[in-house]
Amino acid sequence: MMRWCLALITVSFSLLGQDAALERARRVNLERASNMPNFVADETAERYMRRFGSSKWRHEDTIETEITVRGIQITREKWRRNGKPVTPDRDDMHMPSTGFAAALKPLFNPACPTMLESAGRDESRGRPALVYRFRSPAYGCFGNLYGPAPYNPARTGRVLIDEPTGEILQFEEEATGFPRGFVFSQRNQVMTWDSVRIGDASHWLPVAADFIWRMGNGELYRATIEYKNHRHFEAATNITFK
Repeated sequence: MMRWCLALITVSFSLLGQDAALERARRVNLERASNMPNFVADETAERYMRRFGSSKWRHEDTIETEITVRGIQITREKWRRNGKPVTPDRDDMHMPSTGFAAALKPLFNPACPTMLESAGRDESRGRPALVYRFRSPAYGCFGNLYGPAPYNPARTGRVLIDEPTGEILQFEEEATGFPRGFVFSQRNQVMTWDSVRIGDASHWLPVAADFIWRMGNGELYRATIEYKNHRHFEAATNITFK
């Protein structure tokens, strides 16, 4: 009887610790989502394609852009393809449109229908992490995906959290259940976060991403992305003296 009681107390304290860690992560990341900096960064995407029935990825091209991030909105300029300047084309130059903090509120806001549950521990880039699995129904708080018509699919995945700070180390998401005729039938993304400097300040921001789209015909398209040289967004101002 005594052993059973001690085991129950141990489990209870463990659950309380998990709840405290999750609440810290909620607080930290919702605050981050509300205070994302505006900045510019260099984006490099390696794009691949895999035929239906094949196990090999074929490298398609390298896309380089300068991205401007305002909140969760991304715009791209200075496009280069395989080192040469190009004009982006809607079909040929498809790139992920997900904003940097777009997942934070849908994931952590208690008012959203996203369900989070502890899934033990793992590591990200050599750092120990708490793991939480999540699921969100279609038309939840996550945003629309476009193909080209908008649709807000169900999401499942997991998020890796740095226990001492509550910061996201890695976000992994799978979107499924698209309607018949949608341009793709599944989209997966992995977003990696780390500390970066913008001017004299440190910010916790995405530094890499990996997107995979499964098309209706079974073909797979992939973009592995790095974000570097984060810097202040500077707007040009014309001053006229009279």
